[in-house]
Amino acid sequence: MAAVLTRAERLARSVAVWDPHRDTAHACLLSGSGRSGTTWLMEAYARAGRLRPIFEPFRPDLDARFSDLRPGRYVPVDAPRLPSQEAVEDVLTGRYRHPWADQEASLNPLTRYRGRLIKEIRFPMWAGWVAHRHPDVRIVHVIRHPLATLSSQSVLGWSPERMDYMMAQPELVDGLLSDLPLRELAVADDDTALVTRWALENVTAARTYGGDRTALVSYDVALEDRSELAAGAERFGIADSALTDLDKPSKMTHAKSSNAHAGKDPRAWMKRISPEQQRSAARVLEAVGLAQAFPADGTVDRAALQRWWDSCGRP
Repeated sequence: MAAVLTRAERLARSVAVWDPHRDTAHACLLSGSGRSGTTWLMEAYARAGRLRPIFEPFRPDLDARFSDLRPGRYVPVDAPRLPSQEAVEDVLTGRYRHPWADQEASLNPLTRYRGRLIKEIRFPMWAGWVAHRHPDVRIVHVIRHPLATLSSQSVLGWSPERMDYMMAQPELVDGLLSDLPLRELAVADDDTALVTRWALENVTAARTYGGDRTALVSYDVALEDRSELAAGAERFGIADSALTDLDKPSKMTHAKSSNAHAGKDPRAWMKRISPEQQRSAARVLEAVGLAQAFPADGTVDRAALQRWWDSCGRP
């Protein structure tokens, strides 16, 4: 019975969403790899900016309209068309309704939205096409230490199979990322494969919509210094002073995962990382030019990370 009520509740919230804008100028994209803190930032920015939160809408398993956008599919910025383009355009312009995507609508109940905030962990592989096609769309990219995402994904049982699909795309591996020794990495073990997947997503993001086109937020830094959120707020047209309730964990926080809000220790996840995992991650980070930005001790060299992003992910 509870499950039925939950579905009915989601449907009612989706139908009741009041989104008066019908253009891409009112679309904000929040991008990042899975388990990188994107939900926490979506909730914070949506509350502060009176933005309609749209939660991971591009799910082919939930909506057949996105069947051509298999997770991990790379789309070059100059491609003549985007797979499932009409459905994607409906999301960007606020026409899209779905109980799953609108599950966070209660963040701003009975509010005339100032715009919409589309949060998606599948963006890194093709949002460059959107940025190229719609320069008025505002984008914030979130990046988290790869060992932290590895810890969280491992606890939750994530599979690295998407990495194999990414590596099988010539336009990506032999095109956009042809200067990186990706095929030389030993990806037979799951840990290396998960970190490689993280790298593929973030390097693709940097090279297709990085630099000053996008505001970059370090989730790790933001947990200890809330001023890290200011650049993203500015990009979305939100007053920094409006960001509130930042100590509140996101709905995606898992008590057994490595999410820093779960135990109030920003680097609690380091206790779950083995020396072998550190070595695996170090090989990948060295290959993609991020070894300085993400040391093995779990800290972040924020300046090095920004330099890498400003160079559009080129070592």
